[in-house]
Amino acid sequence: MKQFLTYLSLIALLLLSACHDNRPTDPETQKNLQVGIIIPIEHPAMDEITRGFEDTLSAELKQKVSFQVMRAQGDMNLQRSMILQLQNQKVGLFAPISTQTTEMTASMVHDRPIVGVAALLPDSVRAKSKLALVDDEITPTQILQFIHAIYPKKTQLSLVYSNNDKMIPQINEAVSAGAALGIQVEKRMITTLPDLYSVAQSLSPQTEGILVLKDVQVASGIATLVKVADEKHLPLITSDDGTVENGAGFALGVKEYQIGVEGAKVAAKILQGTPPQDIPVVRMTNLSVFINPTALKAQDQDTAAIEKEAAAHHYKIVDVTNKKAVE
Repeated sequence: MKQFLTYLSLIALLLLSACHDNRPTDPETQKNLQVGIIIPIEHPAMDEITRGFEDTLSAELKQKVSFQVMRAQGDMNLQRSMILQLQNQKVGLFAPISTQTTEMTASMVHDRPIVGVAALLPDSVRAKSKLALVDDEITPTQILQFIHAIYPKKTQLSLVYSNNDKMIPQINEAVSAGAALGIQVEKRMITTLPDLYSVAQSLSPQTEGILVLKDVQVASGIATLVKVADEKHLPLITSDDGTVENGAGFALGVKEYQIGVEGAKVAAKILQGTPPQDIPVVRMTNLSVFINPTALKAQDQDTAAIEKEAAAHHYKIVDVTNKKAVE
């Protein structure tokens, strides 16, 4: 009898297991997948990256996705609090935008995947987190060579940049690249956004142009530099389409929306089972030259030399004032 009861108990356990395996997904797994997007500072370029990310990830995945978009407004303490908040909300994937924001996220989050969008960090950082990266950086050497080809007689440029560790190697490279081309690169650093006004007003009288690399903080205050560039008829050269839309003359770079697209493709691979560490860094190499004809006219610049050099490199020219590409 004891053996018979034991046998019945085993059958009952098997039946319960079968029922459990075939029951509907529990409420927790029925919830929408949550993705946390962290934006370091308010800027149209950030919105474009976010839009590209959301559109593409929603299309790539079969399940519903909800996006928790956090905007730190340039406040590092607020950004840290937002990362903690997203951790507590149990988001399934983090998508910080920019190198600094990705670095902070990677230092705090180790149990969930992270896609650093428009970011580049060393392998030593990747090894400590579930981190994949989409690098949108154009080297300062590329930009200086492009500028020199357009303006071969210019010998001095003012490089405006923010005070953060990420920018230091780029600034050093820009100075070296300029020297090799016979261009003196005057370094003008800002610590906070309000510094832009005083920097813009105190540019060297000998400067022949203003250069901004991929710098979120400076880009967010581009209107201040636009005003000075227009008044002094200096070319204002940047590295993204958003700043050109807001009054810079031209930029060599990649479309912000496309950065978000590439980030979402990486996120989709991770959410479909690919370990982040197995995904190579995505480097964006399909460059465009973004032009603002109205700004170029205000800065007393001719588009002919820009178009000629773009054609020599097979870069697509994009007129940001009408969103049409000139082949």
